[in-house]
Amino acid sequence: MKLTVANLKGGAGKTTTAVYLANALAMQGRTLLIDADPQGSALSWSETAGDFPLPVVAAPVKDLNRRVAQLAEGYLHVVIDTPPGELAITRSAMLAADTVLIPIPPSLMDLDRLRPTLELLADLEGLHSPQVVCLLTRVRKGTRSSRAAREVLLELGLNVMTAEVSLRESYANGFGLSLSKDLGEYADVLAELLPAHQTSQVAQP
Repeated sequence: MKLTVANLKGGAGKTTTAVYLANALAMQGRTLLIDADPQGSALSWSETAGDFPLPVVAAPVKDLNRRVAQLAEGYLHVVIDTPPGELAITRSAMLAADTVLIPIPPSLMDLDRLRPTLELLADLEGLHSPQVVCLLTRVRKGTRSSRAAREVLLELGLNVMTAEVSLRESYANGFGLSLSKDLGEYADVLAELLPAHQTSQVAQP
């Protein structure tokens, strides 16, 4: 799997999602996490942890899609964390992926600010056709917001994952920690992602 985690709006939980899913994939095979964000949050996370269970490389470049093949040589899975607001880098990261995961909190502001990301994906039509899935993050359990957000995303014709990621302190305070095998709800996210990825790969000519 080559998975790009992307949302041009900041504060959507991209780095947390990328790091957790990379850790989950690393339990199944050699996995590389590429930090394409100039801020370097994923790389800093791994360096702070010290005994991070997988390699992380920084590549905040506009031609990432041309470099991924060499960077990923010998790895079964690649996860790419992308920056907010950097269209060229994010576009290149999308071109490098077979799956684009869009984390999105269930707020009106986040839903409203999703358009630039969707427009960037639309620009790739004819060039590249990754599987695109939305993941609701920072969900407050017991509220109507996630259900309402899901309905809006479905009305837009988007594929929304059944799995959701709650608003938890353990995720917010996870930066700099070497994650244990307990990956919380991200284990469910990966369990849903992998069969869909395998199906999409089989469906491609």
